[in-house]
Amino acid sequence: MGCLSLSHTLRVVEAALCLLTVVIFWARHQGVHPYGVWCEFVWVFCAIVAVVILVVEKLKLDLMLAVILQHSWGDLAAGLTLTCTLMLLSASIIYPVRLMPCACFFEIVCCILSIAATLVFLADGVMALIKSKCGGYLAAICGMLRCTEAVVACLLFAAFASYFFGMGPSQIPAALAWCLVVYIVCFVGSVLMILFNLVKLLKALLCVDKIEVIFNIVAVLLYVSAIILWPIYGQRHYYSVFKFDSEQRTASNYGYRYRDLMAVLALTAVNLILYVVDMIMSLVNLNKRI
Repeated sequence: MGCLSLSHTLRVVEAALCLLTVVIFWARHQGVHPYGVWCEFVWVFCAIVAVVILVVEKLKLDLMLAVILQHSWGDLAAGLTLTCTLMLLSASIIYPVRLMPCACFFEIVCCILSIAATLVFLADGVMALIKSKCGGYLAAICGMLRCTEAVVACLLFAAFASYFFGMGPSQIPAALAWCLVVYIVCFVGSVLMILFNLVKLLKALLCVDKIEVIFNIVAVLLYVSAIILWPIYGQRHYYSVFKFDSEQRTASNYGYRYRDLMAVLALTAVNLILYVVDMIMSLVNLNKRI
């Protein structure tokens, strides 16, 4: 690796750690539990991100991409790396808490590798952030907020799917289905806001500043409805279906269902706070430009 810089060496280590983690996971686990799918996705996605950034920088394609996107490659690399750090942190917590059947050697190794990958990505992300001089969208607070909102939404999908795991769509109450619609709509909106801010041409054509303000207000209102409906109808559904039904209680591991119920509520509150902060920041920024 003598021809590789420190940053490129970290990329190789990141990819290797993530691939080793997912290979061990595949060897030790079977099934399609939502949390398992999320952890698999995180490890594979982060390995791909590390490899793509390494290849782009080694082949000097970053200069071409910066011209095409009219956006700093350093900012894009920093944003992706820090987003991967957050995703890996979630997987490193979820795996031992929900997916480790016992403290066996390979499960412990898988957990350690995931934590190591998180730390390497964090170090790489901080280096990339310093190198980018905090001049781009993703390296700024507003960009980090958007990426965090998207990651939290993905965790909401996993927790929601885990709570209803093994149940059909017809068994999801309308109020809780509405909460899922809220999470999906706001997730898609956050991803679009990121893309609009990264592609300068779109940002100029669409008046993104005003669109962001409108989207943030709508997102806050939607999340307020979700944080009201979820605890009321979620508790009602849990106690009617799992708590007092002995057959369902035995078959569905109802203790984990309740934790999923609380996880969705907590994550909904987190994203509501993030969107409120984002709304305030977007209103302040718009006011400065008027």
